[in-house]
This record gives sequence, C-alpha cells and structure tokens, in this order.
Amino acid sequence: MPNWCSTAYVIDGDAKEVKQLYELMKGLEEREKPSVENDFGTSWLGCLVDALGKDWQDIHCRGSWSELEMDSDVLKFFTETAWSPCNETFDLVREAFPSLRYYFQAEEPGMCIYETNDEYGTYFTDRFFLDVCTPNEEYFSEYFEQQEDAFAWFEEEFGEPIRSVEDVEALDAEWSEQCENAFCYLHEFEIVS
Repeated sequence: MPNWCSTAYVIDGDAKEVKQLYELMKGLEEREKPSVENDFGTSWLGCLVDALGKDWQDIHCRGSWSELEMDSDVLKFFTETAWSPCNETFDLVREAFPSLRYYFQAEEPGMCIYETNDEYGTYFTDRFFLDVCTPNEEYFSEYFEQQEDAFAWFEEEFGEPIRSVEDVEALDAEWSEQCENAFCYLHEFEIVS
C-alpha cells in the first residue's frame, strides 16, 4: 500500500490547447467505463496517457485526477498518486500540447515531500505548511507565504514566542514529552524543476 501524494495542478498556455486538454480529460471522466481497465476509474492518469497515444506501462501514472475545472483560460485539478507527483504524465501532455505549461504543488507527508515547480508563485504562493497537534490533541494545519507569518501565527494562537525553525523544533520536542501524539512541524515547499 503506497503513501498517497496530493498534488494541485494548474495548466496554462494557448487558450485553444488548454481547452482541448480540458475537453479530453472531461470526456475521459464522463465515460461509463474507463478507456483502459484499471482500479482507479475513468479519471485514472493511465487513461490520459492512453488517450495521448502512449503506453501507460511506460509512464509513471499511478493515480487519478479530480476536481477538473476551467478557470478562464486556465485548467485546474488535483491528483492523488502513489508516493510522489506523476509529473511524467504531464510532461507527456506537454509533448502533445507544446504551448502548455504546468505548475504544481505536492504534499506527501509520509515521505516528507513538500514541493512545487512554481518558482515565482504564479499560481502557488504558499511556501510553508504548518502541521500541529497540541498536547491537548487539537489539530491545526495552516499555509503561509512567509516563514515569519508562521512564527507570528504561533505567538497569536498559543502565546509562544517562535522566532526560528529551531524554536519550532524545540516546541515539538517539548510537546512530544507531554503527549506522545503531539507534534509541531513546519515544512518548507522545495522548489523543483
């Protein structure tokens, strides 16, 4: 059983090609049966690979997409994939639709994968993810554009003066001693190409 990676995608480029890709993916979603037999259903990434004329067995495509939508001339959706983002599938999309660019932000907590290729924050501006379970077993998850905003959130929420990553790690250690389920993690999204 894999760890599941949640990834948000935004695809932009020539409006005609964005619309063609949307219609292709929407058409696959709306089929009664998947175009390729699988356990993920009609929105399996392997169905998209097959529709683009490639063999799904040669492309990393273990997962599916959801929440497909057009927002003006931009295509947005999410994927749930095994272990990591299936960017190889979207590299294939770019071969079929050369004007398109894809941006993503991925999270897979089990493997501590927090990454994006949106270097300039065109679509994904958040750079930090705070994952907290207090000694009272209250759970919080928050996203921040700046590390300092995460530190300020701590002070406002818990009255704890946090000024550095080391302070976050010290709080994590302190809370873990109080309750075995407590944790305090501040993850930074790595910029990848």
